[in-house]
Amino acid sequence: MKLPTGGATFLVGDEPADWEARFAMGSRGGMIIELIEPVSGEVAFYTRLLPTDGSFAVRFHHPAVFIETGDEAWERMIAILEDAGLGVKYTVLIPDRVRAAYVDMTSELGHYLEICQLQKDDTDFFSALATDSA
Repeated sequence: MKLPTGGATFLVGDEPADWEARFAMGSRGGMIIELIEPVSGEVAFYTRLLPTDGSFAVRFHHPAVFIETGDEAWERMIAILEDAGLGVKYTVLIPDRVRAAYVDMTSELGHYLEICQLQKDDTDFFSALATDSA
């Protein structure tokens, strides 16, 4: 399934940046896999893992976790990250769908970590995707 990204805002730290990527998702046995095609703008954090000659490759970029919705939960997550000496490097905002933070944990895990707050439309999307794959 193609993941809709209409109206998305991409932030580097707290500053908006140009960014375009295409997303597709699939699921097998309840595990959801997201394929990301970096297109243009601020996509180096995706492309850093890809061959420099532009040849096709599939690489693991990040696991994702989910937290409850709302500003209070988001601020609590920010505080926990700060206490651990970490912070949100990038944020994707898709109105009425998702707020996702990318935390650079390459020194700790070898990968970024995505922390998502999903609104009902995206919760329904992911639940249906996992259910249909079982």
